[in-house]
Amino acid sequence: MTAPELDDGRRYRGAAPGQRQQERRARLIEAATDAFGTDGYRNSTVTTICAAAGVGKRYFYESFTDSEDLLLEVYRETAARMIEAIHTGLRETDADIDTQVHVALTAYFQLILDDPRVPRIAFFEILGVSPAVDRAHHSVLDAIVDICFALFTPHVDLETHPAVSVRTVLLGLVGAIVIIAQKWVLDEYRQPLTDVVDSACLVANAVLTRIGPDGR
Repeated sequence: MTAPELDDGRRYRGAAPGQRQQERRARLIEAATDAFGTDGYRNSTVTTICAAAGVGKRYFYESFTDSEDLLLEVYRETAARMIEAIHTGLRETDADIDTQVHVALTAYFQLILDDPRVPRIAFFEILGVSPAVDRAHHSVLDAIVDICFALFTPHVDLETHPAVSVRTVLLGLVGAIVIIAQKWVLDEYRQPLTDVVDSACLVANAVLTRIGPDGR
């Protein structure tokens, strides 16, 4: 029989109460990532997630107010993995802009292929949940636009295309790439990874050609 956890501020099995709470929180997020990314948010319950995490249900509410609060945290961590994949790809090359775009998009689509939980959570399970989740989704899109803006700006004719309009164009580009990714997932990855990356690169390069110094 497992000894009960202590609530009076004492250490338990060598770990301070705050550390134990962090560990429980991490296990809940991991279990919820599996649940939401496999069975779906609406098909998962706090009870089943707590059971999978090995955390008593009463401890759930020390970290999260409800299942939507947990979904937001899972989504933030999932989105962070996507953004980090793009950053990692970019750090691995200092080549020309076309190569950088190709490397970044390859890293993005590779993660989507390697861990199907990522696109299910990031593209589908967050849709239509609540205004708070919608705001989190748009914040992630803005973060990806920021990456594109930093990458593209040195190659953009800002005198002809003011920064505000460039950000709007890049938001459209990000949306197009997300749609490509969503369709790829819905088609069960039938199209080869290289073909999907090449298609997304073609869209990105078309935008860059149009708004760059030589754009017409």
